[in-house]
Amino acid sequence: MRARRALLVFASAGAAAAFGVAALMGTRLPPVPVPASVRTVRVFGKDRTFLVYSPPGRKGPSPAILAYPGSGETAAGFRRRLAPALEGIARERGFVVAYLQGFGSHFNDCRRHAPFTARTEGIDDVAFTRAVVLDLERQDGVDRGRVYALGYSNGGHMAFRLALEAPELVAGIVAVAANVPAGEDLVCRQVPGQLPAVVLVEGTRDPINPYEGGHVTIFGFGDRGNVLSARESAVWFALRAGSAVAVPRRPLGDAGDAEEQDFGNPACVRLITIPGGGHVVPQSAYRFPRLLGVTLRDDAVLESAFRFLAGSPRPSPAK
Repeated sequence: MRARRALLVFASAGAAAAFGVAALMGTRLPPVPVPASVRTVRVFGKDRTFLVYSPPGRKGPSPAILAYPGSGETAAGFRRRLAPALEGIARERGFVVAYLQGFGSHFNDCRRHAPFTARTEGIDDVAFTRAVVLDLERQDGVDRGRVYALGYSNGGHMAFRLALEAPELVAGIVAVAANVPAGEDLVCRQVPGQLPAVVLVEGTRDPINPYEGGHVTIFGFGDRGNVLSARESAVWFALRAGSAVAVPRRPLGDAGDAEEQDFGNPACVRLITIPGGGHVVPQSAYRFPRLLGVTLRDDAVLESAFRFLAGSPRPSPAK
């Protein structure tokens, strides 16, 4: 009898553990049917790598998407999460996609409170991006005037750095699950030049990057300072482009309860809000770990973002 009870307890504990692991993990990463080329550039004595996907039948000069993973993620892993959506857009629009590998799997972004190696060693990820864009121009015929950056979490903050410190490099950015650092927590400064168009993609129940602004931690650990709210971040960029005029929110097609709102005159910033969404990239092929919150399984969000960027004029900075 005791042995039977012990077996039941063990089986119950095993089932609970399995359930817990399932709750923490996302769906199985989808296979990537088309291989990407692995390239290396040397930047200030360090070899930096990136992956390149070029759709068949592409005709140059072509636009390009630079994809920046979140903290601790590889370029290859990020590609497996996003390839079905991002490379679908690339095939439709003739984009080249480059997935950049962070230094120690991080990028040196605009936040004062960033203890990872890329920050403490002063890694110049703007220079890395310049080298990647030059390589894409030489080898793939990429149009330097139509280069866009998409970043998730830490990668989203890296996109902010590009928009502020190297606006000539990117015509537009998409920052997912990242709000503008608040006050003295922002270490990047805007340089003269035309600002890129900006799209912010934010979930209202993001457990790491608070939609309403405030303190950022990794589930209570790893101080990342304070950020503005999602709307304040959109207004912050629009004001620097000269106008914070906003149109009312509107539904984003059939993408659940997702809404989009444009700022500026003409519109140069778009805020896409995912009610109930977590610290994730909305797309159809992959559900992020439940620990990070709800994933909107729809490609319409990224499609909306790139339609907006492709159709937005580059605003001049406010005087």
